[in-house]
Amino acid sequence: RIERRRPSKHPRTSPRINEMPELSPEENAALRRACSAIRDGADVPDHFKDFLKELGVTSFPKPSSNGSAKPPPASDPEPTPMDDDSDFEDDPDPEVVKPESDAPAPMGPDVAPELAESELDAVMDLKQKAQDLEASGDHQGAVDAFTEVILKAPSPLVYAKRANAFVQMRKCLAAIRDCDKALEMNPDSAKACKTRGVAHRYLGNWEQAQMDLGRGLNIDYDETSAAVQKICAEHYNKARVHKAKKKAAKEAKEKAEREERARRAKEEYERQKKEGASAGGA
Repeated sequence: RIERRRPSKHPRTSPRINEMPELSPEENAALRRACSAIRDGADVPDHFKDFLKELGVTSFPKPSSNGSAKPPPASDPEPTPMDDDSDFEDDPDPEVVKPESDAPAPMGPDVAPELAESELDAVMDLKQKAQDLEASGDHQGAVDAFTEVILKAPSPLVYAKRANAFVQMRKCLAAIRDCDKALEMNPDSAKACKTRGVAHRYLGNWEQAQMDLGRGLNIDYDETSAAVQKICAEHYNKARVHKAKKKAAKEAKEKAEREERARRAKEEYERQKKEGASAGGA
């Protein structure tokens, strides 16, 4: 006699399932997310199908035509002002020149040597020659003559005068070097300050130009230098306003980015907190 076994009320499970360890809260949360995604239309991975078949599952939901469900993209932070130079428009100055690439002009000794009376007379003649050449418009000739004077009897005034001749030829770096030397010898040389300011003006260094011109005008005022300083101040103020706007825009952008990072971090914290609570109650 053959006895028929009655079907069990509970399906038999494979030894592999009986031996599965208990899931941690994190694993439970991950499984919940996977199930939720499948309910929303995500495709069921093959390895997950195999596992479900072992549990007796024979049918699976069809994937959504839109593919895997994706959360809506996080909204971008509100646009912040541009922090580049696109909003800065300075009036072009046709008198601004590029720095020259000439070799530095010869400089005199740090301490002027003592000269005999005949040598002093020769130096005076050279000074007069240099001034006459400058007045006639022969600026290079004036530079050569002033250089001879500097090599024999350097002084702040002669350096400043040679610097002025350099400025007339738009050799502004050479002029600045001469003015630096003149101010090293005499910090109160108004001519050196104003001449260096004009040299910076032709290089487009508006801030330094107006500083040097202002310093020189405080010592010895003249209308010509004051007019140049006015031009420099207009350019400098425009650049200063732009710099302040650029700084404010950068700070606003950084603040918005910090707030966005904090918002995202808070959302992630709340999400993990909620999932942990759900897993703990499972």
